[in-house]
This record gives sequence, C-alpha cells and structure tokens, in this order.
Amino acid sequence: MNDLDLRLDRYIEDNKERFLEELFALLRQPSISTRDEGMTECAALLVRQMQDVGIATQVFPTARHPIIYGEALKEGAPTVLIYGHYDVQPPEPLELWDSPPFEPEIRDGKIYGRGTSDNKAQIFIYLKAIEAFRAVLGELPLSFKFMFEGEEEIGSPNLAPFVESHRELLAADITYFSDSHIHESGRPMVILGLKGMAYVELRVRTTGGDQHSMRATGVPSATWRLIWALNTLKTPDNRIAIEGFYDDVRPLTALEAATIDKIPEDEAALKQLFGVDALLPGRVRDGYYFNLITEPTCNVAGIFGGYTGPGSKTVLPATATAKLDMRLVPNQKPADIVAKLRRHLDAHGFGDIEVHAFNRVTPSRTPVDHPVLPVITQTLEEVYGREAIVFPNIGGAGPNYVFTDILGQPCFEIPHATHDQANHAPNESMDLAGFINGMRTLVRVFPRLIPTLQALREGAGQRA
Repeated sequence: MNDLDLRLDRYIEDNKERFLEELFALLRQPSISTRDEGMTECAALLVRQMQDVGIATQVFPTARHPIIYGEALKEGAPTVLIYGHYDVQPPEPLELWDSPPFEPEIRDGKIYGRGTSDNKAQIFIYLKAIEAFRAVLGELPLSFKFMFEGEEEIGSPNLAPFVESHRELLAADITYFSDSHIHESGRPMVILGLKGMAYVELRVRTTGGDQHSMRATGVPSATWRLIWALNTLKTPDNRIAIEGFYDDVRPLTALEAATIDKIPEDEAALKQLFGVDALLPGRVRDGYYFNLITEPTCNVAGIFGGYTGPGSKTVLPATATAKLDMRLVPNQKPADIVAKLRRHLDAHGFGDIEVHAFNRVTPSRTPVDHPVLPVITQTLEEVYGREAIVFPNIGGAGPNYVFTDILGQPCFEIPHATHDQANHAPNESMDLAGFINGMRTLVRVFPRLIPTLQALREGAGQRA
C-alpha cells in the first residue's frame, strides 16, 4: 500500500459517518419503478448528490422513468463509463421486515433497507470515490461518465433505445459497475457477463365463463389445459424440451471452462442455503456454478387460474395463466426463443394458448482474457485480503449487452454486497464492511487502470 492509498483510505474513514448519512437520505426516498412510486423525486435527489461532488448532470426523460447522465472529465485521459440503477423492488410483504423498508438502520454490521445492496449503496460509492479523488489528489485520475437508469427492476425497456441514440455521449474505454453480491465464501468477485431473458405469459381460455365443477366430466378446464402444455416444455431430467432451444448455445472456450473450474463450490452449504435435499442435474454435467453460468433456463415464475382464496369453491376455471422466464446464454436470441416456444406449442396441439412476450434481454459476456481483468482482481485481493473469483457470467439477467454489443465496450461488474443480501426480499441489507471496501477498491483501481487503458487505446489506434 503506497502513501496515496493510505491518504485516500484515511479520507474515507474520516468521512464515513457523513457518507452514511447521505446514503440514508437516498435510501429513505422510495423509487419503486414497477408502480411509478417516488421515481421523479429519487432522480432529483440523486442528481443533487452527483452535483455535490462536482459531476455535471443531465436528466433525459424516457417513456417511463428518467435516465441520469453525468460527467467528471479529465482532458486526454482514458474514460470509464459507470452504470447503475436507482429504482428498487416493491418492499412487500411488509410484515416480514424487521424494520421499515424505507427507514434504513444499521444492525450487527449491516445496513438494512430497500435498495441498500440493489443498487443504491453500490452506486453511491462511485460518487464518494469522485469526492475522495478531488479532496486528496486535487484532480481526477481518469475521465468518468455516469449513466443511472430507473427501470432496471422492470427489465430496462428504455435503456437500449437511449444507448443506441447516444453512442457518442456514452463512448468510453470500458464500462464498470457494481451490483449483485460477493461469493458465499467471502471472497470478492468479478462478473464478466449476464444472461439474457425472454419473459412470456401464456394464457388460455376454454369456456365462455367459469362453470360448476360438476361439469368437469364434459367441459374442458383451462387449468388442466395449461398444465398439460407446461408439461411439454421440460423433461424430468431438467432438460428443456422446446425444439431447437439449445441450437445456438455458444460452446465454452477452454479458458472459460478453466475459469469456471476454479470457482469454489460447497454443495452441502448450497443445499443448506436453499433449503433443498438435492441440486438439479445438469444437461452437460452436474455442478451448481457450472450450470448457473453455462445453462439456459425455462422457469415457471407463476401459475394461476380458478379459485385461490380461503376455504373451498367448486369451480371449473374458464381461464388460466402462467408466467415463464427463460434465461439465455450467448448466442441465444430472445425473439428466436419466443418464436420457438410458439412453434413448440403449435406442434404439440396447443395452438389455442396465447403467448405474450414482455421483457427481452440479450445475453452478454466480456472475454476472460481481457487485459483490464488482472488489474481489478489484484486490487480486490489487496483490499479484501482474499483472492478474487472470476465469473464469466452469473445467472441473473441484465442490460450488459447495451455496453458490449451496442457501445462495443468491455463490461466489468464488481459487487460489494454479501451473498445473504436478501435483495428483492424483506430485510434487504448491505454489509457495512462491503460499503467501505467498495469505496477503498474504487479509489485504488481507477488510477491503476491508466497504463492498461492507455495501452489499449494505442493498440486500437495502430490497428486503425
């Protein structure tokens, strides 16, 4: 650790309590994108916090929630694009929270509240890194651009169009952001990609209206019709049966396979964590992390029809609905998968079942041998005191493709929340140590990236 690192660490430690107070102001502001609650107010608050540390901001309206763009530039320096989202999941069920979701508090070394880990605390650390650079160095080591959206929790429907129409504004050498969580072993992680997603709703109607269930001898049931259709989509051995579903799955490179093999896996601990007796078998091979990274999914996220209230009601349902999320890997395409699902249902005699597509996200993966990666992993090891784990991608879906595919920028996700963060659930938390380590990582890694990014620029210039 050099003198600059010590000075930056000291600044973070000396201002920790103020940082927490400012973060709490952001956490107290609801920003529930799925029901448009508090979004404009949260965007305005985040803009003020960005401006407070000298980031010039612009707010771009979209068809739903605004995108916040910011700049903190250094002439001639390489540029890093920072991404994040300020929207959160609904907090319900409220009765399962140990403290109110929008009244953050610290208990046992964790910050509790909706949006703590996903994603407000993990974007807030970037603002404080900018503040620390200016306070300690008097200048920035690199140029920074910021793009914070308010629709990640509803599938980022307006992000790709915005990025497509603002390529020059968002041009950078790399994209860097923090979301998700570190490994359950406590070792830090670098995530190089996310899965894509095709989210659909299947709907079926069999009669003009609900009937008395005594008529089940002669009148078709919508719920049984839907169950029979769903039963054709996946086999008992965990293989997806939609014709052609796996055709475009990109084989792993040798380096990707070797990287996955290095990920520690405690099967007993995972089964205890999930409360299951056994993990599902894999299509290619068994192994929780191998399949989390490499395999697409077809999950029934919800199924409903008929009477679901208390007590009994003898009814034969006229309609039934199922929601499916299909997580995709490179090079699968959401539109192609939805089309294959439609053809599958038709081929199996279920042409009457309607398919309504919602979120469509393209999978992405930055190369494992990118020269920026060792700089990040070495910095994480120094801050956390433990070797970093590299994930070619994780099981979650997200908008990384807008950076890798539209902007042509390698994308690096470095989470700082713990694995038990409970994001999307009651008692969401951000580990206090992770909050501090996140800032300590940022103020180290960005100056160390300068030689690598400059060399990449020079190499690109020579090839041009």
